[in-house]
Amino acid sequence: LGVDYTDGRSDADISDLSTPGNQLVDLDGPTINSNTLLTNVTRRDGLDYINPFVEGTMSFEATKGGRSLEAKTFEVTAGSTVQDLVSFMEEAMGIQTLSSDSANPIPGSVNNIPGETGTLLPGAYIQDGQIRFVANNGVDNALEIDLTSFRITSPGGTVTVPNIAFGSIQDATGQSAVADFITYDSLGLPIRTRVTAVLEARTDSETRYRWFADSADNARRDDESIAIGSGIITFDGNGNFISATNTRVTIDREDLPSVSPLEFDIDFSAVSGLATDTATLAASRQDGSPPGTLTSYVIGEDGTIRGVFSNGIARDLGQLRLARFSNPQGLEQRGQNLYSQGINTGLPIEGQPGENGIGSVVAGALELSNTDIGGDLVDLVLASTQYRSNARVITATQELFDELLNIR
Repeated sequence: LGVDYTDGRSDADISDLSTPGNQLVDLDGPTINSNTLLTNVTRRDGLDYINPFVEGTMSFEATKGGRSLEAKTFEVTAGSTVQDLVSFMEEAMGIQTLSSDSANPIPGSVNNIPGETGTLLPGAYIQDGQIRFVANNGVDNALEIDLTSFRITSPGGTVTVPNIAFGSIQDATGQSAVADFITYDSLGLPIRTRVTAVLEARTDSETRYRWFADSADNARRDDESIAIGSGIITFDGNGNFISATNTRVTIDREDLPSVSPLEFDIDFSAVSGLATDTATLAASRQDGSPPGTLTSYVIGEDGTIRGVFSNGIARDLGQLRLARFSNPQGLEQRGQNLYSQGINTGLPIEGQPGENGIGSVVAGALELSNTDIGGDLVDLVLASTQYRSNARVITATQELFDELLNIR
């Protein structure tokens, strides 16, 4: 007790791995496991040892299919473990595991890693002291995590970039296509949505594609997952659509006063499964819209008042109703173009325009007239122009005749 021991050798001598005895020395120490505290993680950099994680707010931004994902945040505390970090990163990258589609489990990938066998199942794992992420099939689901993906801001405002390097040991495979589109919640706020379709299987009678849906605006209080759905699209031997599963997706809006969850259906019936050099996928239409203001309105012959809004939406605002009297001459004038039922008008027959012989509505016409002011003004201008043109032709013709008569 109370005795210090030294090895009597320099660090350079100990770290020289060309010496057989030094090859038995483990310079890295024990490996991490799921229960290792993040603040206790140590990484060797040559002869130096660094702690990449400090308490604070960590921002994580990965790349998926060549597209940058939305940055997600994770609070690193004294009790945060490696498993907490791994689960957060899996959610932030939208990796969908077997449990994401219990009816049609998401398949794994063929393992081509040297020295390994079996199937690579999508998800996040801690294996031999290393963190491994297995992405979903398809080149558009390929993940990339570089040194700039992490950024930690301490409570004091100091920003550090953890020196954590991730490499790729097996390239993503599988033909795929991506479609990006915008949906809207109950407040009219835009929600970014991405659907990726990946060729999954071919048989002698059908072709199956697996679709994955992500949304960076999926807002949950208990996790940071961007995955919002997955299913199967099936085509026949002619490439015609047969069926699709799990087409209703759910996006949580728990951090906003919007109705939560937002649910909508994805219609794949217009998609075809033909063999092409480049796979494409696009959203042709959606029935949501951002907020808009009324810009104009039109009144149809049936009395429907239809408003046109600044967001391109047209919507019925109201309905005009008319009344017919057996003796309209008996109506009593009330002023300001208003009339009321008189003693000898008879009982009113009410209804919508075009019903019960009431007649239709002519928008833009003067009351007690069947004249369309706009159309008649256009006709008047055309008639005036044509009259002037004809008058000039007659004048020119008369001058020619006069000149002809003057020839001797």
